[in-house]
Amino acid sequence: EELARNALDVLLSLDPTRHHDEQRSDTPVLLCIYPWSIPSLNRLSHSYHICASRQLVAEACIRSSRPEDARVFLTDAVKDLPGNFEAAFALAAFHLRIMLDHVNDENEAKKTRTLLLKAAKMGMDTAKPDPFALLGVWYESQKDATRAKGCYQKALAIDPSHPVAGRGLRRLMSLEELQTFCENAAKRNSPLNGWAWCVMGHQKSRGEGDDTMAVVCFQQALRCRDIQVPGNDILGAFYVNPTLSATENEQCEASETWAELAACYRRLGKYSAALRAYEAAYSVSDGNLSPDALCAWAQVDLDLGLYEEAAEKCDKVLRLESSLEIHRMAAYIESESLLFLARRDIQEGKFGSCLSHLEKGIARLSALPLKEKSGDSYYCEIKLLGDLYSSGKSLPSYVFATASPSHDTQHERKIVHLRLEVENQLSFIMKGEQAYTLALELGKNEVEDEEDNKCLIAAAVTDLGTNLLSQARLVSMALGEGSGGGTKTSLSDLTMQSSQIKDLVTRSINAYLRAVDSSPHEAPAWCGLGCALVAVDPLLSQHAFSRALQLDASLADSWSNIGLLYANFDTEKCSEILDCLTQVEDTPLMWVGRGFLLEKTSREWKDQDLAREACLTKAADAYRAALQIMQHPAALLGLSLTCRRADPGLQKSNNFVYSSLADHASKFESRMSMVIHQNMTGEGNIGASYVSGLSQIEEGLNRVNGCDGFECVDLLTEAKTALDHVGICSENERGSLPMAQCEIDLSVSMSLHLTKTVEFPYDLIKNATNQASSVSSRQCLDEIGHATNPCNGLDEARNNVYLNPESGEVWLIFAKKLAQELSYEAKDIAMLSSAKTAAKKAYDLLHERVVNATLLSPRRQASQEKMMEYSDKTVVSSLPSASLISESMSLLSWLEEAEALNNGESPSISDGIFASLQESFLLDPLNPIAAASLGLTD
Repeated sequence: EELARNALDVLLSLDPTRHHDEQRSDTPVLLCIYPWSIPSLNRLSHSYHICASRQLVAEACIRSSRPEDARVFLTDAVKDLPGNFEAAFALAAFHLRIMLDHVNDENEAKKTRTLLLKAAKMGMDTAKPDPFALLGVWYESQKDATRAKGCYQKALAIDPSHPVAGRGLRRLMSLEELQTFCENAAKRNSPLNGWAWCVMGHQKSRGEGDDTMAVVCFQQALRCRDIQVPGNDILGAFYVNPTLSATENEQCEASETWAELAACYRRLGKYSAALRAYEAAYSVSDGNLSPDALCAWAQVDLDLGLYEEAAEKCDKVLRLESSLEIHRMAAYIESESLLFLARRDIQEGKFGSCLSHLEKGIARLSALPLKEKSGDSYYCEIKLLGDLYSSGKSLPSYVFATASPSHDTQHERKIVHLRLEVENQLSFIMKGEQAYTLALELGKNEVEDEEDNKCLIAAAVTDLGTNLLSQARLVSMALGEGSGGGTKTSLSDLTMQSSQIKDLVTRSINAYLRAVDSSPHEAPAWCGLGCALVAVDPLLSQHAFSRALQLDASLADSWSNIGLLYANFDTEKCSEILDCLTQVEDTPLMWVGRGFLLEKTSREWKDQDLAREACLTKAADAYRAALQIMQHPAALLGLSLTCRRADPGLQKSNNFVYSSLADHASKFESRMSMVIHQNMTGEGNIGASYVSGLSQIEEGLNRVNGCDGFECVDLLTEAKTALDHVGICSENERGSLPMAQCEIDLSVSMSLHLTKTVEFPYDLIKNATNQASSVSSRQCLDEIGHATNPCNGLDEARNNVYLNPESGEVWLIFAKKLAQELSYEAKDIAMLSSAKTAAKKAYDLLHERVVNATLLSPRRQASQEKMMEYSDKTVVSSLPSASLISESMSLLSWLEEAEALNNGESPSISDGIFASLQESFLLDPLNPIAAASLGLTD
C-alpha cells in the first residue's frame, strides 16, 4: 500500500501537458511514461497510470479491511478514466462484495446492478466474461435463478473455464445438465477449471458409480489453482454461495475435494490412501473439517482397526452443532468402535476398561431418540445397543459387583437366588434382550421389500436367541455348570433341573426357529439353533450345524461347535472336522479340540504310564498353541490340567534333576494358567474353582515344607475359604416357574447322553481342606525357624561348604555365620577377610547360575517295548531366587564397608558399594541389610 501511494503521489505531481524532458529537475521522473509527443496521448497515459495506481491502493485497503477508503479510491479511479473497463469492473465488483455483506440494503443492490451492467456493456467489445459472471452472482443473491443461469452461461460461452460462472451453474443445475459445460472447460488448459473436474468427479462417483475415474477427476481438480489457493484469484471472493452467510460458507473447497477423493478410495478398498486423503483434507482446512467428513474419516479408521481414533473423531462431531442425521451417524460409528475396543479389552484381560467402553457406547446410543415415533427408523442403532448389552456375557461377574441392578429389568420370572454380581450381570444382559425385541418390531416395517424385511427380522431374532442362550449359560455357571467328569453339572443336566434355565433355553430355541422360518438360508441362525439344542437334543443339534455348513462352509463357528459335539461321541469324525476347521480360520478352538481328543486318548492308556504321559504332554502343547492365537478360557483350563508331569519313569536317579525342575515348572505353569482362567471367568466354573482351591492348598503346604515365607497360613486359609465358597455356589435352586412352550419336541435323546455318572470327589476335597486347616501358625513358624537355621554352628557350616563346594546357598550360609561371629566379638581381620571371601564366592556362584543357565532334557533308557512318540520339552536349570542374589550382594557390600572402616578409611560409602546396595535393594525390597545400609529404615 505504501509503494502504491508513493507511485500515486508521484503521478499526481507530474504535468501531463509537458514532455518529460521539460519537467522540473526537482520532480521525480518515472520511466516509460509520456513516450508520445502528442499532448492528448500524454494526458491519456497519465490518466491511465493514475487510475491503475488508485486501483492498487484500493485493493490494498480492501486487504487491510478498510472498505470506505477503498470505495473512495475506486470512485476516483473511474473519474480519472471514465471509459476504462478495469476501473469500472473493479468498482462494480467492490460494490457487489459490499452488497453481499449487507443483504438488506436495497439501494446498494440497485447501485451494484447498475455498475455491473455498465461494466458488462463496456466489456462486450473485448469479450470480457467477468461482468456477466458477477451479474449471475447478483441475480442469484436476489433469488432470480433464471437470469442467474443466463448470465453464467453467457460468461461460460466467452470463457468455458470461468471459475465463478462454473460454480454458479453448479449450484443451480443438476450434474447431468452440467456435463457439457464441464467437458468444454476440461478441454481447456486452464489452471482455473478445477470446478469442472470436481463436477465430473461427482458425476462419475455418484451418478455412474465409477470411482476409478472419479479419483482421476478429483486428483486433476486438486492440481488447479482455483481449488488449492482460491484466495490468490481476484474473483476468489465470489466462489462461494451468495445466498448463504459467511459462517455457512466457511468450508474449504480444497478440503471438501480431498474428502471426496478419500471417499472414492474407501469405496475402492484403498483404505490407506483414503486415510492419507482425509489427513490432507484436515490439514488444508486448518482442523475445521466438516462433521460429515469427520464421520467418513472415522469410518475409515474403523475399517482399518484404528478404534481409538474413530471414537475420538466421532466424539468431536457430537460436540459440534450439526444435524440429527450427522449426530446419529457419529453416535453409531463411535458405539461400534467402542464395541470393538471392548472386545479387544476382553482378550487382553482389561475387564474394567471393557465395561467402561460398553457403558459409554450405550450412553451414546441412548441419547438418540430411539423410542420416539417418527418417520425415521432406528433399527441399526437399537440392534447395536443390544450388541453392547449382550457383550456383557463375556465379562467375569465380579466386574459387576459395584453396579446396582436396574428396576426395569427385575422381572418376575427369576426365582433362583444368585450372587449380587451375577444378578447385576444378568440384569445388564437382559437389557440387550429388550433392545433386540424393539429392533424386531422396527424390522417388520423397516423397508418395503419383503425379502429385505425377512433378513432384518432374521438378524434381530438370531441375536435375540443368542442373548437368551447367554443368559441361560450365565445362570447355569452360577449353579455349578462346567465341572464335567460325568457329574450332574453339565448344561443338559442343569436344563432338566432348573426351570429358569430350561425356560431361557426354550425361548432361545423358539427365537432361532423364528429366524430360520423368516430366512431359511441364514447360516448363523442355524448355527445358533444348534448351540441351543446341544442342551436338550444333541441329534437335532448335529442336524442344525450340518445345515449351517451346507449354507456357508466358511462359517468357523459351525465347524467348531459340531467338532466339539462329535468329541463326545465320535473321535475320528471330530478329528476330520478339526482338520476342516484348520483350513477355514485360525481359531483357538481347533487346538482346544485337539487337546480334548488327546485327553480322551490318554484315558485309554490307564496301565501304560509312558503312553498316558505322552498324550497329556501333547494335549498341553495343543492348548499352548491355542493360547498363541488367543487367551481362550478353555485353553487355559486345559493347559492347567494337562501340563503337570506324570511320567514315573523320569523319577529315576539319572533323571532326578530334570524331573524335579520339570515338576516345579509344570506346577507353576498349571497354577498361573488356572489363575488367569479364574480371573477371566470370574470363578464361574465349579470344577475349575475346585482345582484352583486344591492347587492353592498344595502351594501353601509346599511353602510350609520349603519355608518359602511366612504367608503360607494366609494362603491355606484363603484356599479353604474358596473351596467352601464353591460348595455354596453349587447348591441347586428351589421352586418352579411357568415354562415357555417350545415349538419342537424337547425330549432329550437319552441314547446320546453319557449314562455313566461319576460323583465328584468331595471326600478327597474335604481331606485336603482338613489337612490345610490342621496347619497352625505356630507350626509354620517352627518349620520356618528350623529351616532358616540349617546350620547350628560355624563348624557345621564349614563342613557343608567342604561337602558342597559348588553350592552358592551353602557358601552364603557360611558367610552369614562368619559375619555373625564378627558381631559377637572383637573384629578379627582374618575372620573378616574370610567372611568377605565366602560372600564373594556365594555371589559368584549364584550369579553364574543366573547368567549361564542351561537347558536340561530327559534321558530315557532304551526299551524293547513298542516305541512311543513323546513331546518332551527342555527345562531351564535351577535358578536361584532374587532374594538370595540380593542377600549375597548386600552382605558382600556390608563386609567391604566394614573392612574399609577397619582400615581407617572414610566412613562414607564408596560409589561402588552404594551402587551394589541399590541393585540389591531393587532385587529384593525386603532385604534388611540393604535397607539399613541405604538408611531406609528407622
